[in-house]
Amino acid sequence: MRTQPIYRIILSRLYYAAHHVGRALLKNVGLAPEQWRVNVHRRVLDELEGRFVNTDVMSRNAWVDLRILRRLHSQADYELATPIRNEDITQAMNLFETYLDECCRILGV
Repeated sequence: MRTQPIYRIILSRLYYAAHHVGRALLKNVGLAPEQWRVNVHRRVLDELEGRFVNTDVMSRNAWVDLRILRRLHSQADYELATPIRNEDITQAMNLFETYLDECCRILGV
């Protein structure tokens, strides 16, 4: 039970880190996600899909990784009756690493 708050924080922070990397990609192509006020998280996903996935700059798998991280974040933050397992943390870390590698490749860093 003592690990649940920590697990929830880890899942949430991994998603937000991935989300902000996605925003950096969008800023790099001239968009201004810091000015978006409505459905920012959905819009980042939509813009990444349209500008990177559909143009074969980003793999669909990397984009799906971000979607899964978002789902895990929502589960961690809002589904408090659902326990977070060590396997969920391992999965999220692997998803984040794959997504980050793809974004760094695109950004050239």
